[in-house]
Amino acid sequence: MSEEERTRDLKLAVREMDTEHGLLIGLVNTLEEAVAQGRERELADGILEKLLDFTNVHFLTEELMMRLRVYPQYEDHIAEHDRLVRQLEELRKSYRAGDRGVTLEVIHELRTWLSGHIESKDREFARFLSGLGESAGLPG
Repeated sequence: MSEEERTRDLKLAVREMDTEHGLLIGLVNTLEEAVAQGRERELADGILEKLLDFTNVHFLTEELMMRLRVYPQYEDHIAEHDRLVRQLEELRKSYRAGDRGVTLEVIHELRTWLSGHIESKDREFARFLSGLGESAGLPG
């Protein structure tokens, strides 16, 4: 399956979430490209910083959407968000401490987690929104 097909499979028909997921996947792809080209030393810190910052912004957006809709799975969903943020913070901390071990394996684990989260937890939330008759996330 091509990258384009995988990305298309992650679409949820919730505009904000789909747009932000695309940006997150793009940052993971950029990090993977830097590592594959042996440029992680010069690029990884900046990419990791952007990935962590944008992940936090994205999760806050999703969490606001959930709170506004009184989503019953809110606590379980944000627990997963918290786990990923902690992992990204640890990765950045290790990297800044001199561990340049940002490997393709770490990136694969990150991509697998992100795809799995979108396919399960985010898809459940999208179904919940659909049940409310909504296909867009935040009230406009």
